Amino acid sequence: MIKKKFANLIDLKSIITILMVVALVIGFFQNKINANELIPLVTMILTFYFTKKESEEKKDE
Repeated sequence: MIKKKFANLIDLKSIITILMVVALVIGFFQNKINANELIPLVTMILTFYFTKKESEEKKDE
């Protein structure tokens, strides 16, 4: 079970999601992105990722 979760973490979608969030946070700390842009973007990315993940898990059952 742990191996399956770890394998899902290394999934390409997961890597892209993590990289996008990290890039946005780095841009925020370098004052290239303000908080009014950061919060909705990160929320949108994470919501899409977790919603997609749940629907795929339900489909597999």
